[in-house]
Order: sequence, then structure tokens, then C-alpha cells
Amino acid sequence: MSKKTLTAERAAELRKSIDFSDIPEITDFSGFHPRYPEYFKPRREQVSIRFSKYLVDHFRKMGKGWQTKVNDFLMEAVNKGEI
Repeated sequence: MSKKTLTAERAAELRKSIDFSDIPEITDFSGFHPRYPEYFKPRREQVSIRFSKYLVDHFRKMGKGWQTKVNDFLMEAVNKGEI
């Protein structure tokens, strides 16, 4: 059995052979809960932002993954309606 490499052209070819007409478009993801959340990674965007040295030092003391902890802290605040 030979495997074909999935190229953009091959993907376009496969899409043409699939009938999507009876599949409704999903526009509301509010009830979405990944089956395996430990493997789900939402899109991220790299930005440059200036924080006080005290704040950065505080998070850096937490060790590896401190930037993720900052992100999680801010996401929790947003979800609670605090910011």
C-alpha cells in the first residue's frame, strides 16, 4: 500500500469528491468541550507588551511556562467578567 502525501492540490481534489451539502455549518462553539482537553490548543498570537518589572519577575519565579500562566490568569479574568 503506497501512501500519498497530502498536498494542497491533493486536499482540493479530495474536497471535490465529498458532498458537504447535508452537513450544517457550525457557527456557535459556545458549548464546545474538547474530548481530550490536554491536547487542545487554541490559536495564539505573539505580541509585544510592556509589564512592570515587578509583575514579570513575579511570574518568572514560577519557572518554565510562566507566559502560559500569565495567559491563563488573564483568560480567567476575562471569563469572570473582571476585565
